[in-house]
Amino acid sequence: MSSQPTLAHVGELLQGLRQGMVPRAVRLFAAQGLLPVSREDLIRVLLLLSAEGDEEIAQQARNTLATFETGHFLALLAIPDVEALDLELLARTIPDDRVLEAVARHPKVANETLRWLARHGKPVVQDIIITNQARVMTCLEVLDDLRANPQVTPDILRRVREFEEEFLEKAVVWATAGVEPEVAAGPSVEEALAELKAIGMRLPGGEIGAAAFEVEPEEEEAVREIKDLFVRLSLMNAFQRVMAALKGSREERLILARDRNPLVARAVAFSPKLTEADVERIAQMRQAHEEVLRIFATSAKWLRRYGVVRNLAFNPKTPLPIALNLIHRLSLRDLRFLARDRNVAETLRRRALARMQDRR
Repeated sequence: MSSQPTLAHVGELLQGLRQGMVPRAVRLFAAQGLLPVSREDLIRVLLLLSAEGDEEIAQQARNTLATFETGHFLALLAIPDVEALDLELLARTIPDDRVLEAVARHPKVANETLRWLARHGKPVVQDIIITNQARVMTCLEVLDDLRANPQVTPDILRRVREFEEEFLEKAVVWATAGVEPEVAAGPSVEEALAELKAIGMRLPGGEIGAAAFEVEPEEEEAVREIKDLFVRLSLMNAFQRVMAALKGSREERLILARDRNPLVARAVAFSPKLTEADVERIAQMRQAHEEVLRIFATSAKWLRRYGVVRNLAFNPKTPLPIALNLIHRLSLRDLRFLARDRNVAETLRRRALARMQDRR
């Protein structure tokens, strides 16, 4: 039969599917579950086909997958040659709690899969992820993903914060001592996913991971060296950016204060190399992460510098309750300017005006 696959081994078929080299007739035949292969290998093929750009094939593959039981998917996870990409596709395609829990625990789970689970998983999956602290160290990004999960529980948020605080304490010690621990990179399927997208496959569940920084270099910074630094930092993972924030150059700290990841931003505020001039500059930056501004605004050390107080009060990114608490520290002249500043909240302007009238 010409429509049946003639490939000698299912591995060749999987490779052909990932490269977009398998004829449509063969893909449709496979999507119907008619391949003469083991159940586990058939599931691997169907998971790939369920992401097909060809909707007829993708829907047929999903229909066939729906005929399998939870135990069948768990059996796939137990085979020795299961790949990280299989786990990624399984997590995104099969909305079964037991399957997702097993994927989260699997030693071959890729960073990308772990991040997807952290952002979408139920509390039991969240617990599995945050409990495996050795693995979290290899992919600190999952902490921010857990925070972004709409189902995240207060207990998980507490444990995320505790992990970050303990990690930052250790990282400051490493930076001060001039040493950095060896942290093995977790498995990754980034290249495999890029190849699938290149041939038109559509992964369910959307993208994970935004750009590290909110902005490109400002115009006054737009020199080749700074642009190159932005690029270099953006290619680092969260662990590497934390260490750069703690022991890197002033330019690195100024850039990393804008990092979307609150752990990286907080590392800037705890850097042993941070100077008063750095703090004053960062307090003025409208792209700075709120975590950095919050730490500065609660530090007696930094609030002794009037420039820091003033910049925090005038920065629209400073949380409003903090800015309101700083008003009583401002000079009459700055109160007058703040009362007229249309870039800050109206509540802050009114409070500045009231404070200014009280002092007259």
